[in-house]
Amino acid sequence: MLQYTVLPQGLSYSRVFSVKPSGVKSLYGIFSKVPDPRSPQGLRHPLPVLLTLAVLSLCCGEVSYQSMEEWTVNYQKQLKEKVPLLKGHFIDASTFQRVFSRLDVAELEKVLSFWLQSVVSLSNGEPIAIDGKTLSGLDCHLLSAFTHYGKSVLFEIGTDTKGKEIPLAHDLLNNIPVKNHIITADALHTQRKFCDKVTSLGGGYCLTAKGNQSQLEKDLRLFFDSLPQAGVTTFSKSIKAKGKLTTHKVFVSQDLVEYLDWPGLTHVWQLTREVTTVRTQQTTTEVVVGIARLLDGTDSAQQMIDLVRGHWSIENRLHRQRDVIFLEDKSTIRKQNAPQVMAAFKNLVLSIYHSFSVRYFPTAFRRFLANPDELFTLLGLTGIQQNYAKN
Repeated sequence: MLQYTVLPQGLSYSRVFSVKPSGVKSLYGIFSKVPDPRSPQGLRHPLPVLLTLAVLSLCCGEVSYQSMEEWTVNYQKQLKEKVPLLKGHFIDASTFQRVFSRLDVAELEKVLSFWLQSVVSLSNGEPIAIDGKTLSGLDCHLLSAFTHYGKSVLFEIGTDTKGKEIPLAHDLLNNIPVKNHIITADALHTQRKFCDKVTSLGGGYCLTAKGNQSQLEKDLRLFFDSLPQAGVTTFSKSIKAKGKLTTHKVFVSQDLVEYLDWPGLTHVWQLTREVTTVRTQQTTTEVVVGIARLLDGTDSAQQMIDLVRGHWSIENRLHRQRDVIFLEDKSTIRKQNAPQVMAAFKNLVLSIYHSFSVRYFPTAFRRFLANPDELFTLLGLTGIQQNYAKN
């Protein structure tokens, strides 16, 4: 697991991260477990070297094959001094393209997931969000599992259409630590089979009920419209940001559990979200209902608000950041498996930076472009210099 040292504000390094990590397991070794699709005859660049250089360049904000090629050329001096195992590999854009297009994405995702789950701390009982994203202009839909607090991707799996996301979720659950964690997902996954799967794995869930479960939604709204006085807990929370005051109020009950008879169900809930524009005092109100399986005896109403609000971290801190920071929707990388490979590496960099409490991504990019030695240390690459010398 990562070890942290909180950085004083006066240090230049603290402009990039809030904490300084140590003891990170090197990525280089784990990449040797990814199958190489190329013929070994005449091979110039070993796959672990190529993938490590790709991640290093992506950590500096380079998101195209051409910019990756330029990075490998521009930093040869630093690589020779600090990571000699990577020196002398001038990998051109066409090589990155050919390799990424043919990589076994499923095996790559397993390798990256294994590494992340071994180095990124997952808090006891931390909720895990599941949500999908379709890559712009492509028949590629990616379903991800994302931790609420650590903001790290535990696993990602792809399909050629959004319509296959429901059965895909079962495969995703088999590759993440569900036991003692609560899974949050949107209304698409409010299915009995999904709840049964999560329950059988020892986890909990918090799901929204909408049109795809019309009778369930109708029953929940009818129940909360005629809200009984007994057996209902409430909690509210207000947040003021960006000129808007948002108030969440939740009602939680156990009275419908036996009537609804969903797998593992322990609570039903209703959340009212009021958003007021401070300048105009105009208010919009949204009311959503849902079901949940909670795993402990903490305040169910407060926990429910945190679960519903926390689920949106996967949209704000993963999908949106891949679009805004790594320009995913504008990417011209579209051939075969390459888009999903790039998405997997972007997930990796985002997870690493989030786990180190990055302050501002462009600042981190500029810092490591100017000081690549710090990046080598951050990813545990300087340690492989000794192994290289022994060999």
